[in-house]
Amino acid sequence: MKWSLFVGRPFGIRVYLHWTFLILLGWILLSQMGKPVQNVIEILAFIFLLFASVLLHELGHALMARRFKVRTRDIVLLPIGGMARFRKLPEEPSAEFLIALAGPAMNGIIAIGLFLLLVIMGHIPEIPQNLTLVEGPFSLIENLLWANALLAAFNLIPAFPMDGGRVLRGLLGFRMSHERATTITAEIGQALGILFVILGFMYSLGLLFIGIFVFLGASAESSSEQIRSSLRSYTVSNILMKHYSSLRPEQSIIQAVELLLAGQEEEFLVIEQEKVVGVLTKKEIFNGLATHGNQVSVRKIMKTRFPHLRLESTLDDALRHLQENDSPIAPVYRGRKLVGILDRDNIEELLTLNKAMQQYLESPLRDRA
Repeated sequence: MKWSLFVGRPFGIRVYLHWTFLILLGWILLSQMGKPVQNVIEILAFIFLLFASVLLHELGHALMARRFKVRTRDIVLLPIGGMARFRKLPEEPSAEFLIALAGPAMNGIIAIGLFLLLVIMGHIPEIPQNLTLVEGPFSLIENLLWANALLAAFNLIPAFPMDGGRVLRGLLGFRMSHERATTITAEIGQALGILFVILGFMYSLGLLFIGIFVFLGASAESSSEQIRSSLRSYTVSNILMKHYSSLRPEQSIIQAVELLLAGQEEEFLVIEQEKVVGVLTKKEIFNGLATHGNQVSVRKIMKTRFPHLRLESTLDDALRHLQENDSPIAPVYRGRKLVGILDRDNIEELLTLNKAMQQYLESPLRDRA
């Protein structure tokens, strides 16, 4: 993954550490300058164990998702937490509920385990009065205990993009449609976001930023669900492009440039012996000219990673495949026969047309007309 360091593959799931994590380590070292070396080591050990807890949180999601045959693309660790990226989350209420709950449950198990460990060691931890680190002989274990308890509680807030929002949507999904459950959960999240903002002005700037984060996350999820719902109503056949230009792998980049300038197409299929072997976009053509000059072949610069779509696939699934492969176009098949291409720009145009039509239907000027 770009700008990230590959750190391992637990349970076959690729884990990356984002480069911004170095900023966090640098800030910690600067803030501890002049203090005893032992303090610096303890802080770094706490940060390492905290992010190990975050990794276990994300692995909880990923391993539960595996039970429902959902593949995890990778896990990325950031200074603000972790992110498990799935191929496609299931919309079945039970699956979403259990996958979303698995992460906070993992932090809860860690917190309970650390609490029992402290009790066995003869130390009963007290609830801290504020969010500062606890000091003392058992400080590392105790701080890790409260950090995991906080992670579990924070992630169970019933609002997107926290896990609690998906837990709530999963519960609501037993009684209503996925779209309706998303709308209600998003509205609850927006209300909580506004409440946190108000409390932030009264008590703490931290609550203010949490409120903004929750409100924007809830709004984004609601908008995303509306788009997905709209795209589920259409199949690839509805916006299939049957007329398109193609290239052969042995052709030169100059011929690709001529094709680009001759019309309004910016993406082309590359076909060899009636088989699609690549796609070529304006970006690859420009990069090819800048890197290899005007003598390079299409085969050298074409993209070989692209999806193969079915005519009956929903546009929701088609867009997901295009995004996962970072491809603006894809060949479309009926059976084994190539029948056209799907362009991501056409999907976006369809969404724009739907939005314009919805605005017309909801406009008070329509009745006057």
